[in-house]
This record gives sequence, structure tokens and C-alpha cells, in this order.
Amino acid sequence: MKGMEDESADRKEYIELTRNVRYLKERGLMIYIIPSYRYADKKIARFLATHFNNIGVIKFSDEDYDDFKQTIFIGNKKGGKFKEFNKKLYDFLLEMDNEEFVKTKVTPINQMVGKHKWTVPVGALELKTFYSKLESKSNFYEGILQSKGFSAFKERSKPKQLVIGGNPCLPINQGQTSLLLASGAVNGEIGEGDHYHLVQGLEVVSKVTEEEVRPHDNGSKTVITKTRTKRDASIKFCTPSGLVGKMM
Repeated sequence: MKGMEDESADRKEYIELTRNVRYLKERGLMIYIIPSYRYADKKIARFLATHFNNIGVIKFSDEDYDDFKQTIFIGNKKGGKFKEFNKKLYDFLLEMDNEEFVKTKVTPINQMVGKHKWTVPVGALELKTFYSKLESKSNFYEGILQSKGFSAFKERSKPKQLVIGGNPCLPINQGQTSLLLASGAVNGEIGEGDHYHLVQGLEVVSKVTEEEVRPHDNGSKTVITKTRTKRDASIKFCTPSGLVGKMM
């Protein structure tokens, strides 16, 4: 398994063990399940033999062990700064990479049920009291109404409206015309009175083929044919006087 900040993929049993023990309460109960042979790792064996007491090492039941090869370590975390090293447990764990040793010396879990008890320490029973104060909403109205941020929020929240009228500063180019087509601004009725028009906008799509000739030093030529899509805007209009026209 490779962690996000790791440069290589390594087994993480030891890393996860130390990480979880860091947050385990003193005399808290650890249940640690890994492949049997991994207990023979000297770092794992020494850590378990140093930081835990009231220990049990039990393997999966005979029915399941051959499929999973897993062994369970159960123990209570030691308290205090000084922790006595359990040499007997350390030597026992170093033998766990021997399958014959595991089968003959490690008790299956189904044979341990009801024969040993582990104590789980009681957590904090009393929660610290905290106090809060409820203010009247009316105390905040004036500040919110005068807030520049709230005013900007209201302006941004207003629905956008398409306003048509006046004359453009520059002639409308093809891109602007396409935007008008997409928005529906050039379909239907536009203007009032003498400026009243009926308009219909369409997008005309066509294919344009171009050829590029590239001469070579040996006198030969390569002809490259390129086809691109061309989009044009076509707008039909009708004025109050009955004039019908078309713009491309």
C-alpha cells in the first residue's frame, strides 16, 4: 500500500498501529488484526511488547484460518511514561512467521470465548457546560441594510433581463449576431411605432474546403485538403411598411 506522501509502496501495519495507539486512551482496549507472519516484524513485536499488558494473541478459528491466515492481538494500553518491556511476548511474536508455530502454539478464537475478559475504561461521563446568548433579530436589521456587502449581494441576485433598444456603437459582428441568435433576441417582435419590426434569425451551417500546396526541394508537391465548418447568421425582417429583407 502506498500513501499519498510516500515515495514507495510498503506495508502499513506498523504505521497504522502507531497512529491508532496515539489516540487510544490509557488502559484503552486495542484489537489489532493482521496476517500472522507480520507479528514477527521486529518493530511491530517490540511496540506491542512495550505498550500493552493484559494481552491475548489468538488466531482465527481452524475453519477460517487457512483462508485468511489472520491473527488477533488484544491488549490494554499501558499508562504512564515508563513502560516495561515484555521480553516473553516479544520472543513469542518473533516466532509468528512460522506457520507450524502458529498452528500449534496460538489458540483459536472459538476456544477463547468466555475464558478471558478485557476491561474497556469508562469515558467522560460529564460534558462541559457552555453558554450562549440569543439576540433579537431586530438588533441586526439596520446593520444588514447598511452593509455594502449585502447591497452587492442584492445586485448580483437580481434576474438578468435582456434590454433591446438604442443603436450599437459599432456594427454588429458575426460573433455578436450569434449571441443574439442564441438568446432569442432576433426572433419575434422588436421595437415600437416606426421602429417596429418582425424578425427571424437562423444559423446557416456549411462546409468550406480549402487546399494547401506545399512544394518540396526535389520538385514534387504535396496537396493538403482541409475542410472546416462555417457558420453564418441569416436574419429576415419585415418593416411596418411591408418591406421584407434579409441580412447575412
